[in-house]
Amino acid sequence: MKVPTTTSRLLALACGAGLCLLTGAAAAAVPVEESVPSSGAEPARTAPPPAPARDAVDSRAMSGGDAESGRLSQLFYQIQVLQQEVQALRGMVEEQGYRLDRLARDQQEQYLDLDRRMQAVRDGGGRAPIGGSSAGGGSPAGGSSAGASPGPASAGGGSGSEREAYAAAFDLMKDRQFEASAQAFQALIEDYPNGAYTPNAFYWLGELHLAADDDEAARQAFAQVVNLYPDHQKVPDALYKLGVAHHRLGDVARAREYLNRVRNEFPQSSAAGLAQTYLAEL
Repeated sequence: MKVPTTTSRLLALACGAGLCLLTGAAAAAVPVEESVPSSGAEPARTAPPPAPARDAVDSRAMSGGDAESGRLSQLFYQIQVLQQEVQALRGMVEEQGYRLDRLARDQQEQYLDLDRRMQAVRDGGGRAPIGGSSAGGGSPAGGSSAGASPGPASAGGGSGSEREAYAAAFDLMKDRQFEASAQAFQALIEDYPNGAYTPNAFYWLGELHLAADDDEAARQAFAQVVNLYPDHQKVPDALYKLGVAHHRLGDVARAREYLNRVRNEFPQSSAAGLAQTYLAEL
């Protein structure tokens, strides 16, 4: 039997709509592939790597800054240590300078005190004739021969070394035993002609001769110090005393010569100040 036309059309429309729905669903389920460029097309550009995180950059910068700050701190500490060492050394230098100045003042005071004592002996009538030396004697200081003078043992009360003999002779002089002291110094010179204390013995022997008004013997003793030991520490004092001895002998020109010599050659010595005062009184 033949179906009416209207019904057939409705069925055809329904079937077509169903087929379209199925076709759209299938098409929606199939994934769409990316288009592949042709052989002549420009290749796709690669995306740049992601930038480092800000926290990582900041941490690296901070670590570098910490290292630089550490080096500066260490350098500053070393500078502080060096400054402290320099201050300590400066203090030591100042202390040593003070001690040297004090030692020089003490030595000058001792020298002046001894000189005053010798002058007091000369002015106070305490002059004693000094045996064992004379202006025309045969020893280097114008003294007696080796056989006529006592040795260090009799002078110092013992047979010790040259140092002990010198100390014994010096003690006799401090005790105002001038004759015995002169004999002891003369014996030391003869027993130790190249000794370490021989220049000092010549000098003090000259002082003892000045105290006894034996000016020529004093001149000879002081001249031995200047001529035989030009680098000895007693040379400035011996030059000054040579000026004094020549003045007392009446040779004012030679006295001025020696006094000016000690001023010119040893201007920082205590003898230079004494020579200046002595020159002013000539």
